[in-house]
This record gives sequence, C-alpha cells and structure tokens, in this order.
Amino acid sequence: MAFQYQPGIYKTTKYLPGNEAQVGPNQLVLIRTDGDFAPASVLLPVQNLNNQWRFQMPGLHIPPASLNWGETLTKLPHEGFYRLTREFTFGETGRWLRNAIVQLGYTRGAEPILFIAQRRAPLVANDLFFSDKGVKIDFDQLDMIEPLAWYQEPEKKSAN
Repeated sequence: MAFQYQPGIYKTTKYLPGNEAQVGPNQLVLIRTDGDFAPASVLLPVQNLNNQWRFQMPGLHIPPASLNWGETLTKLPHEGFYRLTREFTFGETGRWLRNAIVQLGYTRGAEPILFIAQRRAPLVANDLFFSDKGVKIDFDQLDMIEPLAWYQEPEKKSAN
C-alpha cells in the first residue's frame, strides 16, 4: 500500500526518484495534496518574507512509482508563533526567558530558527517586531516551544 501523504512542511532525507536534480536530502519542502496537487506534490521554497517561506508553484507531482518516498520525510512544526516553555540559553551570553514569544522559521536546509518578539523604542505602534536574524536550534530543542493562537487580519481590498 502506498504511503498516505499529509499536507505540511517537511525535511527531506533522500532524493526524490525521477527528480533528483531538484529534490535531494536535507531540503525544506511543502507537500500539498489538494486539487491539482493530488495525490501529492512537492513544492520548493523560493522566497522568504517575514521569516516565512513562499513555495514555488506549481510544484512537482510525486511519481506513482515513488509514492513511498514520503516514508523518508521528517514532518516539521508549522512556521509561526510559539512561546518558550523553558528558558533558552545560547552562545556566550544569549538568554531568552520562559514564556517569551518567538517565531519559528527554517533555512532552505530545513534547520529550525527562532526569532524573538521585541517591542521597539520609541513605541510608535502597539506591534511586536521579529528581526530577520534568528538563532538556529537543533531538532531535539523543538520540544521547548508551544504553539500560540493569533488573529490574522484579512487582506485589505483596494478601493476601485
């Protein structure tokens, strides 16, 4: 029975048969299974905007003979906002406190990166700021983050 793909972001561990030039080990990929992407397609990252990847459309359909390739993928937590469940120390003097708000992102090589939430001074808006410079963490450190919920304001439509 063929592997049942689930949509989401993953780290590859092997080449995608038939697409070795595009998809190799240690890459960040998005798997889509909806509509024209069915039964499963691989999309590669093309642009990082605000610490989140945009993926190349239309993607590569996973060949029927390679449907078990999915068993070699490592599922990753979604990019987004989290809180630290414990204090995080890094480098010589880096320290982020327990319950700090962080943003989770990834390198093209699927390495996790944390970005700390900051308030700017002088305070001109009630916004949190996330730098484009983060701290790489190991996969076994992903257990120190817990997802947060937030309201996503809809895009404003231009008045024509």
